[in-house]
Amino acid sequence: MAPSAVGGRPAGASSTAGAGRLGVRALLSGAALLLGAVPFLLLWLLVQRSWSPLAALDGDVAADLNAAVSGSPAAVAALRAVTSLGDTGTVVLALVLATVFLLVRQQRRLAVFTATTGLGLTVLVPLTKAVVDRARPVVDSPVVQTPSNASFPSGHAMGSLVTATVLLVLVLPAARRRLRPWLVAATALVVVAVGASRLALGVHYVSDVLAGWALGASWVALTAAAFRGWQHDRGVAAQEPLDPLAVAPDRAPRAAPSGEPVLPQGRATALRLLGAAVALAAALSATGLLVTGALGGTWLGRLDRSATAWALEARSPALTTVADAVGRLSGTPAVVGLGLSLAVVALAVTRSWRPVAFAVLALGGEVLLYLLTSQLVGRARPEVPDLTTGLPVAAAWPSGHAAAAAALYGAVAAVHRAYGRGRGRWLVLVLPLVLAPAVGASRVYVAAHHLIDVLAGLALGGLWVLACALVLLPRPTGGGSEGAARPLRSLAPVERVLVLGRGGAGKSTLARALGETTGLPVVELDQHFWVDGARPLNAAEWTSVQERLAGRERWVMDGDLGPHDAPAPRLRRADTVVVLDLPLALCAWRALRRSRERVGFWWWVIAWRRRSRPRVMDAIATHAPRAQLHVLRSPAQVGRFLAAASTDAH
Repeated sequence: MAPSAVGGRPAGASSTAGAGRLGVRALLSGAALLLGAVPFLLLWLLVQRSWSPLAALDGDVAADLNAAVSGSPAAVAALRAVTSLGDTGTVVLALVLATVFLLVRQQRRLAVFTATTGLGLTVLVPLTKAVVDRARPVVDSPVVQTPSNASFPSGHAMGSLVTATVLLVLVLPAARRRLRPWLVAATALVVVAVGASRLALGVHYVSDVLAGWALGASWVALTAAAFRGWQHDRGVAAQEPLDPLAVAPDRAPRAAPSGEPVLPQGRATALRLLGAAVALAAALSATGLLVTGALGGTWLGRLDRSATAWALEARSPALTTVADAVGRLSGTPAVVGLGLSLAVVALAVTRSWRPVAFAVLALGGEVLLYLLTSQLVGRARPEVPDLTTGLPVAAAWPSGHAAAAAALYGAVAAVHRAYGRGRGRWLVLVLPLVLAPAVGASRVYVAAHHLIDVLAGLALGGLWVLACALVLLPRPTGGGSEGAARPLRSLAPVERVLVLGRGGAGKSTLARALGETTGLPVVELDQHFWVDGARPLNAAEWTSVQERLAGRERWVMDGDLGPHDAPAPRLRRADTVVVLDLPLALCAWRALRRSRERVGFWWWVIAWRRRSRPRVMDAIATHAPRAQLHVLRSPAQVGRFLAAASTDAH
C-alpha cells in the first residue's frame, strides 16, 4: 500500500528531510568539537613539554600586564568587575535562571540541554585543573587572591564562553534579524573581555585562557551533538522541536509575548515615579539634616547613643557571626542575585516586561536615592569601634543595607502579591517585615549605623517600593497575569468576541449569555469541528471553516478544541478575547455533570493550565495583540464581566 500523502508530498518526506538536516547539524557539531578539542590537547601537550616559544609568550604577557595595572587601583577595580562575569557564582546563577525560565515556559528539552551543559562545567574545570596541575603565574605585584593555585585551563574563560554561548543559542531564534549580528558581537566581546581580564590581573597565562576557550567550545559542541542524536533516536512526536536547538522563530521561547505595556500609562507613569522619588529624597534629606543638627541633644540623640552602647556591650563571637550573616542578606551580591532572579522568574511566569521594569526601578531607584540622600546629609558613623571595613565615614544617614533589604524583599513580596494566586500570597509579606528589620539590627550591632539611620533606611526602601508597586503593578484580584487584574470598566467596541478555556469552564454558557446581552450571534465551534459528532476536521478543512466563520462582521465564538485546535484564523479577527482559567475542581465537576467524556478529554482538562494555557496565551499575543484580553479565574469574575458587558450594551 502506498504511503499517505498530504498536499502531494509523501508522508515520509518530511522525516527524511528532517533526518538529513539533523545529520548536517550533527556533522557541524562534530567539526566544532574537533576544532575545540584539538587546540586544547595541543596546548596541553605544549605546556607539559614547556615549549620555549609558548613559555616565553606566557611569561612576558603576564609580567607586562601586571606591571601596567598594578599601580592603578581604578584599573584593578574595573578588571575585577569584568572578571566577575566569569565567576562561578555568576555562571551558576545565569544557567540556573535560564533553566528555570525554560521549564516555566514548557521548553523542557532546551532546559535539559542548558542544565546538562552547565553541570558539565562543574566537573570539567576542576578535573582538568587537577590533571594538568599547572601553577599560576608568579608576578611582582599580585593584585588579587585566588582560591587555588591551579592555572590550566582558565575556569573563568571556559565558564564565560559556555554560558554566553548557551544564552546566545536560546536568544537568537526569537531575536529580530537585524539584532542578531549585534548579539553575536556582544557575546564575543564579553568572552574576550573576561579572558583578557584574567591575563591583566596576573592570575593566568595566555595558554590558560586559550585552553579554556577551546575546552568550552568543545563542551558546548559535544552537548549540542549529543542532544540532537538523543532526541532523533527517540523518535517521539512532541509539542517541542525534535532537535532541541533547531527552534524556529515562531516556536522560540519569546521573553514577553503578552504584549502588556511596560509602563501602564506611558509618560504619565514615569512622571509619577519621578515625583515620588523627588518627594522622598527631599523628605529624607530634610529629616536627616534636622536629626544631625538641631535634634542631636534631644531624646532622639540619647536614643541613638543608648542603642549603640547597648549593642557594644552585647557583643560576643556568636552574635558577631550571626550579625555578619544577616548583614549579607542585603549585601551587593544578594541584591544583584536575588534581584536578577526576581526579574527572570517574574518574566517567565507573567510573560510581561512590567514586573521586570518594577524590579529594576525598585532596586536601582533605591540605590540612587540612598547615594543622593547620604551625600546631602553627610552624617558621621557611631564613634565606637566598629566591625566593618571600607565604609565611607560620613555616610551613616540613611542605612544603605536597611534600605536595600526593605527594597529587595519588599519587591519580592509586591510581585508575588500582584501576580500570585490564592490567599497564601499574602504570607510573603513576612519577608520584608522580618528580614529588613533583622538586617537593620545587624547594622546597629556592628556600629555601622545609628538606630535612627536604620529606621530612615527602612523608610526609604519601603516607601519607594510601595510607590513603584502602586504605579506599576496591577491590583491583586485573585492573582495571575495577563489582564486578570484589570478592572472591567468597558468592553466597547465589541463586535467579535472569542471565548477560550479549559473543558468544563463554562465557555458555551458565557457565550450564550454574552449573545443575549450584546445581541451578537453565537457560534458554537464544536458543531462545525466534529463531523457526524465523532470525526474531527483535518487541519486544512478546519482552517477554511474558521476563516469562513470569522469573516462575518459580528459574532461570539466559544470553543477550545485542545490539541486539535489552531485558533489563529479566529484570533486575527477577534476584537475581544476571554480566557476562562477557572479552578480544575470546578471544571471537572461541571464536566462530570454535563456528560460522559473520553480519557483524552480528562488528560486535556487536567493538564490545561500547564500545557495548553501557555500556548493559548502565546497565540493571543501573536495573532491578537490589539484585542481586549480578559482572563477570568473565578465565577465571581465571570459575573462581573457579564455585568460590565450588560452595562456597556445598555
